[in-house]
This record gives sequence, C-alpha cells and structure tokens, in this order.
Amino acid sequence: MKYASQPPTRAILLCTVAAVLFNAPATAQERFGFFDRGPYRQAVPRPDDLLGYPAGERQTQYSTQQAVLDSMMAAAGDRVRTEVIGVTEEGRTMRILIVSSPENIARLDEIRSDVTRLADPRSTSAAEASRIAVRTPLVVMLSYSIHGNEPAGFEAAMWVAYQLLASDEPVTLEMLRNAVVVLNPAANPDGHERFAVWYNSLFVGSDEPAAYEWDEPWGIWGRYGHYRFDMNRDMIALAQAPTRAMLAGIVRWRPQVFVDLHSTTEQYFFAPPSRPINQNIPDRTARWLETFGRGNAAAFDRYGWQYYTRETFDLFYPGYFDASPSLHGATGMTYETDGGKALKRRRGDGTVISLMEGIAHHYVASLATVETAAANREERLLDYYHFRRSAIEDAQSATMKRVVIQPGFDQSNAARLVANLLRHDIEVTRITEPYSARATHDYMAGPGAMGERHVFQPGALVIDLAQPQGRLAKALLEPLAELDTEFVQEQLDKFARNERRGDDAASDRYGFYDVTAWSLPYAMGLSAFWTEDLDPVVGSRLTLPATGDPVRGLAPAGGVSGRGRSAYVFRNDRLASAELAVALTREGFVINVATEPLSADGRDYPRGAFVIRTTRNPDSLHDRLAALAQEIGVTVDPVNSAFPEPGGVGVGSGRVRPVFAPRVLVASGDAVSLTSYGALWHFLETELRQPFVPVSLGSIGGMTTLSDYNVLIIPNASSGAIRRELGDGGIQRLRQWIRDGGVLIVYGSAVLFPGDEDVGLSSVKALSLEDDENGESGDSLVSDPSLTPPLVSPTAGFERPVRLPGSIFRATLDQSHWLTLGYEQQSLAVMVQGGTFLEPSESGDNPVAFVGDDLLLSGWAWPDHTEQALQGTVWAATERQGRGNVVMISGDLLFRGFWRGPAKLLTNAMLFGTGR
Repeated sequence: MKYASQPPTRAILLCTVAAVLFNAPATAQERFGFFDRGPYRQAVPRPDDLLGYPAGERQTQYSTQQAVLDSMMAAAGDRVRTEVIGVTEEGRTMRILIVSSPENIARLDEIRSDVTRLADPRSTSAAEASRIAVRTPLVVMLSYSIHGNEPAGFEAAMWVAYQLLASDEPVTLEMLRNAVVVLNPAANPDGHERFAVWYNSLFVGSDEPAAYEWDEPWGIWGRYGHYRFDMNRDMIALAQAPTRAMLAGIVRWRPQVFVDLHSTTEQYFFAPPSRPINQNIPDRTARWLETFGRGNAAAFDRYGWQYYTRETFDLFYPGYFDASPSLHGATGMTYETDGGKALKRRRGDGTVISLMEGIAHHYVASLATVETAAANREERLLDYYHFRRSAIEDAQSATMKRVVIQPGFDQSNAARLVANLLRHDIEVTRITEPYSARATHDYMAGPGAMGERHVFQPGALVIDLAQPQGRLAKALLEPLAELDTEFVQEQLDKFARNERRGDDAASDRYGFYDVTAWSLPYAMGLSAFWTEDLDPVVGSRLTLPATGDPVRGLAPAGGVSGRGRSAYVFRNDRLASAELAVALTREGFVINVATEPLSADGRDYPRGAFVIRTTRNPDSLHDRLAALAQEIGVTVDPVNSAFPEPGGVGVGSGRVRPVFAPRVLVASGDAVSLTSYGALWHFLETELRQPFVPVSLGSIGGMTTLSDYNVLIIPNASSGAIRRELGDGGIQRLRQWIRDGGVLIVYGSAVLFPGDEDVGLSSVKALSLEDDENGESGDSLVSDPSLTPPLVSPTAGFERPVRLPGSIFRATLDQSHWLTLGYEQQSLAVMVQGGTFLEPSESGDNPVAFVGDDLLLSGWAWPDHTEQALQGTVWAATERQGRGNVVMISGDLLFRGFWRGPAKLLTNAMLFGTGR
C-alpha cells in the first residue's frame, strides 16, 4: 500500500536544517553559550542563579535539581505541565515535564487523544490519520542519565528546560508550536544520588585518569539503580521501579521521537547507530535515524565539535532505552556525550574536556533533535501511524502469526511474562475453550521444525502478532532474532582471520555489543508454540491488576481446599511454591520433599512435591498454611490418609525427605559482579522473599557465626578474585563448613572456583580444546546456509571455545537428581555466554548437560565450532562433600532479572542441598 507521506529526502532535510538550526547559516565556527538563544523571559530564573554555581562546577543532587525545575516551572506555567510517573525503590518521586506552546498546553488532553488514535490503526483510517497529522504536534521524549554516574545528561536537563520555558527566540517558539517535549530529567535518581553525594564529598577536580574521584567503591557505584540493575538493560525484565515508571510514560504519551542521553565516550556519539539493527524495526523507520543524525551534525558543525556515528552502539537488543522505544514506533536513539563523569577528563590524546562541555554538547543535541522533529512533524506522525498499521498487515501475511504459551511448567513465570507484555501495551488473551491450531511450531524443537496440528487447552495464553504492538511482541517472543546477512558475514570473516593468527597476534574484535538471544518463553522456562494461523479463539483479554503484585494477581488463585488429617501436599511447579516452602520453614514448620512420584488420597504428584505432615507440626499449621497459600497463590491439597495407591510413594515414605530452613549468606564486595549480585538480591528479596546476609568473602575465615548459616551463594566472580579474597584461612574454613552440612552455590564466572587446584572442592574444570582432533564439520548454525567460514576443523587455532555474546541452547535434565526436582520436562533452555564450557564432574553428578545434536535454540553460534565444543559439556554439576554439597551452575541463571526458567535450580539448591 502506498502512503501519502515519506521521510524527507537528503536535499530537503539539509535545507530544513540550514533554515532552522540556530536560525543562522553554518559558515564560521562559533563560540557556544548557554544563553545565546534569547531573548529570555525575565520572570523565569536561570539555572545557575538558582544553583549558585555554573554548569559543571559540581555534581547537583536530585532534590536540588527538582527544586530548580520547580522554580522555573512556577514562572512559566503557560508552557509546562508536570506528571508523577512513579517512585523509586528508595522513595524518590519521579516526574516528567511536558513542555510546549501555551496553545498546545491548553489542549494537552486533545493532543494525547489524537496521538493515541494514531497508535491504533484498527479504529483510525488513513484519511483520518492524515487529518490528525495536519493539526497535531508530535511528541518528543528526552530521558537523561539512566546511568546515575553519567551526570552530564542530568545536569543538561535543567538548561534544556530553561531554554524551552524561558526563550522567546523565534526558532524556539516555532519548535514549541510543533512539538510536545516530554522531559525526564532524572532516569535514575537513586544511582545518581549515591554518586553525587560520594563525588562531592571528596573531589579535587583532577583530570588524572587514575584519580580516586573516577572510581566509586563497589557499593557506591552510581551507574546502577537501587538493586544494582543496569536499567538500560531492563526493558525486558521491567524488574526495577524506575524502568516501569518510564515505560508507563512512554505508553501514556506515545512519543514519535525518544532519546536516551548518556556519557562518557571519547567524542560525542549520536545516530545513526551501528549494525545490527533489530529486524523488527522496518527500514522505513530506520531511515529517520539518518535524518536526526544529520540534524545533530549540522548543529555540532557550527561549533566545530567532534562526533561519530554508526560505530559501537547498535539497535538490536530490545532491553535498551533506544531499541525498545523504537519497537513502540518511536525513532529511538542513544546519545553519548564526551564530558563526565568527573569534572575534568583527560582524553586519549592528552587533551582535557570538562563536565561543562559534556553538558553543553547534550544541550545542543537535545535542542537540535527537537528542532529536527518539529520541522518534520507531519511526516513523522504519519510514519508513526504507518509503523503500527504495517505491524498488523505484515503479521497477517507472515508465516509466524501468533504465539501461544502453555503456562503449566510454571504459572508464576507465565504470570510474570504476561505482566511484562501488558505493561508494554501488548494484548494477551487467556483462552476459555480449546483451540485447535492447524500448523504449530514447538519452541523447544528448535529452528526449522515442521508445523504440526496442536490443540491448546483452556488457560493457554494467546498473543496475536497482528496488533498495533505486534513488532514489539514479536521482538520479545520470537524464538530466533535474525541478524542481517551483511553483519553476519563480517563476523564470519573475522572468525576465519582469527583462526589463522598466532597465539600472540591481536585478534579482530567481533561486532556484538550485547547478547543475541532473549526470547521470553525460553527465558521463563515455558512451553510455547508459534502458529501459522489467526483463527478466532474464545477467551478473555487480560489486563494489569489495578493494585497489588501483578504476578500474583495474574496467576491462578491459591488456597487449601480442606483440613488435612495426615498431611498437606503442593507441587513444586512454580516459583510461588518455593516461596511458600521458604515462608513455612522460616516460621518454624517442618516440611519435606518427595524425591520420587507421590500418591496421596487418589491424586498423583510428580517428584519434587512438598509434603507437610500434620503430626510433625503444631495445630497452628492449618490456619497459617491456608493464609499463606492464599496470599502467595499456591494450591495446597489436604491428605487424610498416608496409604498410597500403586505407582507412587506415600506421604509417610522414607523417600519423602526433610527440607531444612535456608539460612543464607551472599558473597558481596569487590570480587563479585555488582549486577549479578543485584539480580540475586532482587530475586531473594522481592520474589522468593528469602532473608539473606551479604558478606565480604574476606570475612569468612574469621566469621564466628558461620555455623549459623547453611547456604552460601557466590554469584558472578572470577575464581582468582574469590581465592584472593578468601585467603588460605577462609578456604580452609569454607571446606569444613561444607563438610558439616553447608551448601556452596556458585554460578556464572564463579563456577570454576571450587575446582581450582588450591581449593579442591570439585573436579569440574573448564573445557580445553588444545588436544581435540580434527573432526567432521557439523551443520551451519547461521540461518543463511550460504554464509559459512572457510574452516577445516571446529577447534583448529583455538585453545578454548570462542566467546559467545549470549545465546540460548537446549540442555538435558537428569530427572532422577535432586537438583531438578519439580521440573517435569526433559530439557531446559539455558543461556550460554562467554567462552567457558564445563567438563563433566568426575566425582559427582551432572544433572544439567548438553546432550545430542541441534543444541542451539536462539542467537548466535560459531558455525562448525560452538555446538561441537558444547556437546558433552555440562551446565550444572553437584559434588558431595561430607554432609554438604557444592552446586556449580555455568550461567548466570538470574541474568538481568528476566531469566527465570533455571531459577528453580537455585531454589532447589537452597532448599534441598543442605545437610543441616
């Protein structure tokens, strides 16, 4: 279908920029000043007057920034409104400023209504969209400093706000007539406050790269939010309150342009981005990136400022605050300034740039972006409409039309997935009658599996891709995110060159900026299919609960159906079950776990079911269990007789073993990855609701209360760093603690620590390829079979497996092992990242292993190399040490807060791995 409006051509764009930007020809280099674009309304106070210092002289704290904005808004009420979008974990209120011309401010509700109509082409015709585009300003959202220790954006927001609120410059006034600017002045208030208070307390203003003011301590590090999440990776998990607040603002205001402003790079970076670009972002939308890049370039060239484009920062991973808004229909962009985080920074060539200059660069880029958007208002609005209309049309004609999720593997994870989709304004239906699909493709069958007829039972979740948010839904749910063929070939060429180089030669750096796989059904450990039909289904459209925990609200209700004389039983089939078990043990109740299939009162339960014997507990059990089961959302069955039916053990069997209350220590401090620690902290505190004590590894050796705890978890940390922090005394103490019944759980890069020869807690080692013989080449793991590197051996030229940026593989579960209790499926999707693959344990068990062919499910793998190296390795191993256990898990099983399928391995290790 042909549409009336196209993005402007290069010639039109250059004329527009020359006429608009700064209202002057780009001839000689000019000097920059924050107050050069007047005249200004005298009633509006200047930021430096309110602060008491000029831009970049010190770090502004959050409360001060908010007070400055309040003073300016009070004096310019005709141009601005403000909205509260959320509250951070530490209680700081997050606000956005909505700035436009007085006539637009007076009709904000009408403008938002018009833009919302553009967002749903099912009820808005192309003709009506054209009429809306003629009369409606577009929405530009500018979001500053999601990384709290990148302060230039946080500071620049005040100066941008002043220009928009105070200036009567004709160009600014025209811009305000054509755009509604939504300013998010502080995307990470908690992290910025940690950084700013710390920095202001000790800075001397040195540009020395080794100066202490450049290096916050481990616990202070301000880049991250309260739970030490990198919130610029959180648009998939939506685990953090500021992320959810900002997403709510995006869904409410539906921007056509979104900019995420960062620092610190050698020169300024702006769009266009590097490849790869997510293939769900159409070329038509991506062309706007060139438009805005040229607009910024014209503004920077006036001052002779340096910048770069099309390098490093891609637009592929939908967890970022450029790719995610892009998949909502905006032109989503990342800007990286070159000043900060300290007041002065020495560049690689010895020159020095100040924080003030970094602020100035963000100020100019922000205004240039708004000006470019305003100059192309009508075209960009129509393209936003087209983006969402074509999402429906493309899905209707595509092979993959619908995703269906069967929530039975984990109702908690299914509810979490639904909550995240609903927050993104993605439509989800829960069917109430069976649905027969003609051609379905099982996610766990891997790429290329043939479609088969399948009947989905009531309760299944249906996400149609033919909806306005279909592109985003597909990006989050599709089993395989495609990479463009040119980018793929570049990586294969580098791979081939690196293979031919000697050990001491420099390697070509691959072009992956982040993980290449994130498909939510895999990450959540759910049974999922995509279908080739859009046949009608009978069901109810789901909505976010208005109050309370949305995961609990969307999951099936729990409770106890009666009073049990002999016992109570509940399945270990969802995260909520582990939460209930933890809550019961914490309150002193005695619970057990069935290590084999269980039979009770005519009902069958799989291995891993929790059993609570009434005679081993006080009478208060009955009422307290009923209350907890209802609150947490777990169905608990009463059992009146311990006599089992044939085919399963009974509740009185010796194969129903005790579960000890986990008393948890978590390693923290310099040796440990802060984001990995944060993901574990968030999981334990907000999902499992398990108390824990953070401890530095250096304190283990002298910890007099170590025997009070029976679980020690070490998240991502290098083996050498762990060993150094513990010291010989700490290692010896740890060995004895495990033999006495403690369970040591290590995962991610910490997995090699127990097998270190100086530690001696495990036989598990990293896979080495040095002695591998040349073998037959396997099938290519690239979607385009014409793209293959010239390899003769899967391992030639490499001592270790070549690093993976982050991909999803199929692992096989040992269903006789205690670590996999509660998993009823035979295989599990897991993420493999980096180049450390694990040899199987020689003295223990290997309950999660890579067995068989066709292991790759999603993401990048090196053809004729990765899969062959992975075969026969393990993802999780356990080894018995006295009364205790060592549990080793190769990947970060809680990665970025959205990997939850493997989380049961962690809860099982905590609940079943202890010996006391």
